[in-house]
Amino acid sequence: MSVLSPTSFADSAGGTPPRVGGAIACDEANFPVLLRRYRLGLALFVLAVAMLFVGFGSAYVVRRGIPTYDATAGAYSASWEPLQLPLGLLLLNTCFLILASGAIEVVRRRTPAWENGKDEIGCGVAYWLTASLVLGAGFLVGQAIAWRSLTANGQRLTTGARTAFFYVLTGAHAVHALVGILVLAVLAVFYGRFSPMRRYLALDLSAWYLHAMTLLWICLLGFLLYV
Repeated sequence: MSVLSPTSFADSAGGTPPRVGGAIACDEANFPVLLRRYRLGLALFVLAVAMLFVGFGSAYVVRRGIPTYDATAGAYSASWEPLQLPLGLLLLNTCFLILASGAIEVVRRRTPAWENGKDEIGCGVAYWLTASLVLGAGFLVGQAIAWRSLTANGQRLTTGARTAFFYVLTGAHAVHALVGILVLAVLAVFYGRFSPMRRYLALDLSAWYLHAMTLLWICLLGFLLYV
């Protein structure tokens, strides 16, 4: 059976699923349906997160169009306060997140749903899973350094609307990315305690979630730089 093109034993052999220890292997027969249901649930959650950021983006655009009174010039101005972003660091963080997403995708493709009772994590899988965790943690640490750099330059949450939106947007994304990274950490620690099927489900959903967070960050960074 292939997870990417899942078929049950009944479909491939033209009969009923085989018996394992006198019981029908219902888990494997129902696995494709279960996988689709979990993926649909994840897709709906990611869509809700995306709509949250669409709302933030809409508020950003509306707020930018509202003129503010400039006491120095004695007139209303539609221009925002300058925001000196640590672009090099943000691009490095982006690379960290992209690489973390790629590493967990390797883990997803190398982890079968059925391992014939083999519960130990393979060396190759362990390497890529650790790499994904380290790179994901590097992204979060890099974001914290970027926030600290802005604060050191006097650009705080209360400095102005543009600066406040940067903190809110990047902070909200970091929280959602942290959720996925924590799930990977739990999975790495308790890898042997999960059944192969549940292990694959957790890795599959975590991988797709991290892919979504990576795409969201790329869109978010482009939005902050050019809008």
